[in-house]
Amino acid sequence: MEEIKGFVSKIKEFSNLNAAQQIKYFVYYLQIEKSLSNITAKNVRECFDELHINPYSNIAAYLKKRSEKSNLQEFLSSKNGYILLAKTRHEIEKELNVPVEAPPTDSLYPQSIFAKAPTYLIAFSKEASNCYDYGLYNSCLFMLRKITEILLIELFESKRIEDKIKTPKGDYFQLAELIKASVSESSWKFSKIVKENLPNIKLLADSSVHSKRFSAKRADIDPMKTNIRITFEEILTIINYPIIR
Repeated sequence: MEEIKGFVSKIKEFSNLNAAQQIKYFVYYLQIEKSLSNITAKNVRECFDELHINPYSNIAAYLKKRSEKSNLQEFLSSKNGYILLAKTRHEIEKELNVPVEAPPTDSLYPQSIFAKAPTYLIAFSKEASNCYDYGLYNSCLFMLRKITEILLIELFESKRIEDKIKTPKGDYFQLAELIKASVSESSWKFSKIVKENLPNIKLLADSSVHSKRFSAKRADIDPMKTNIRITFEEILTIINYPIIR
């Protein structure tokens, strides 16, 4: 109950809206905050009940009517329920001051090289690109270091030899040791570019993170972009997602 109370508190004068006007906000809450892919009249009714407010008299009929193509359309219907029309969602997000998420460009590396990667790795690759696009070069280097570390760990996991990169306590090696282990591992053979570039990514990222006087600039990253792409693409190819564990 606290979750939905917190959500409606962000909506200006929500309590003064009539029950029909409140429905689209409940659909937004269920779709975005609760990640439901199909919202039903029952789901919306439960929102009214949780807040102890009188529900709309016929929620199912309202959802159906407002999913018909017209100037009043608010929802899209499917066999199993409803979701918000994009226009309605954007209007609510504007009202809630939800930041607009800018899509990353291919300026740092092509996003397509991560197409088969897990969703969390795709998210990290996009974040690194967004940092580059917006001139946040220290943050970009941090994300490149993070991606490198994940790729090397999952490279060993993909071949089921992750024990080779674990300490006696079962923790994974730090990046420096991961690089040494991956370069010398006989289960694959890195190209010369990858062998040379892995330490370079670490060196520049470490300077950005640990040196209080170093502030990364675009000129630091640009000469590395091609080699970063080659390095990531080569490791991704060897991993060959999805990993069968």
